[in-house]
Amino acid sequence: MIIYNAEINGELKTVKLDGGKIVSVEPDTGRGDIDAGGNLLLPGLIDVHTHGCIGMDTMDADFEPMCRFYAEHGTTSFLPTTMTMGYDALERVTKAKTDFSGAEILGFHFEGPYISEKHKGAQNPAYIKKPSAKEFSRFKNVKMVTIAPESEGSAEFIRAVTPECIVSIGHTDCTYETALEAIESGASCLTHTYNAMPPFHHRNPGPIGAAFEKHIYAQIICDGFHISKPVVLATYKMFGADRMVLISDSIRSAGLPDGEYESGGLKVFLKNGAARLADGTIAGSSATLLDCVKKAVEFGIPLDDAVRMASRTPAELLGVKKGRIAPGYDADLLITDRELNIKTVITAGKVFK
Repeated sequence: MIIYNAEINGELKTVKLDGGKIVSVEPDTGRGDIDAGGNLLLPGLIDVHTHGCIGMDTMDADFEPMCRFYAEHGTTSFLPTTMTMGYDALERVTKAKTDFSGAEILGFHFEGPYISEKHKGAQNPAYIKKPSAKEFSRFKNVKMVTIAPESEGSAEFIRAVTPECIVSIGHTDCTYETALEAIESGASCLTHTYNAMPPFHHRNPGPIGAAFEKHIYAQIICDGFHISKPVVLATYKMFGADRMVLISDSIRSAGLPDGEYESGGLKVFLKNGAARLADGTIAGSSATLLDCVKKAVEFGIPLDDAVRMASRTPAELLGVKKGRIAPGYDADLLITDRELNIKTVITAGKVFK
């Protein structure tokens, strides 16, 4: 397949695809199979933290509708993210079929059960456990796990599961010093930075200060509700486009109208785009990752960096050959207009939409 008349970094290019890979990127030849019409050609988006959409949730272990929805909305690969639930329920998820047309499932993200009850957020405290590498070993294809590093045995757990599994610090009440120990043990990311963790205080920098100092990755829910504009911009300046990772943290209500939904066994109320528990606690988002990229641009982040933080940067975090339009990389691509409205979605070198 050859895509031509496609704008990449301000220049018109022709891109050749074969066998699900990008083979070449050349000055525009004016001929090929797909005329991009002078629109933007972008790498497909990668969501490392998303629970669900269109009424579906990772815990349902039914991924075909999710793979289709994500691809239709620009996310070409993702980590289905679990809730803090019992081991049997989590194992059922990891054993489910994941090979579907659309967005590629790269593995799972366990958001818990090794979290802090104080900062549980919209998680069910009945299922919180102390970290155990032995118990965790029963689960297959887990690429990321969120952990509160103040939990007993955390440092040993982190050393045992990395680098095969990315450890992300989140849903935590840890101090700066404890976060540093976790990072030195192998933790390399923050889970939805600012949300469900101590604030970045000028004398008590907490996990955010430790993450900045050690230059690890920081996930940000850029939906316009979870994090205010100045804080998103400040975090962008702190971590840079090579370490800030945009995530959706979407739940069942993504792609659905306002109403009452369920997440992790808890009632969630969606109103005017914001999903909350009955007590007002924010309970994930109803945004797609592309919505978050658009919001980042609206906030003032350059388009190239906003796209990078939802494609190349998460790909580098995961260690996969995605997120770049360059020879040898997976052919997951989006053709969009300058407002990031999707024209065409290509997954694994084939037109999906």
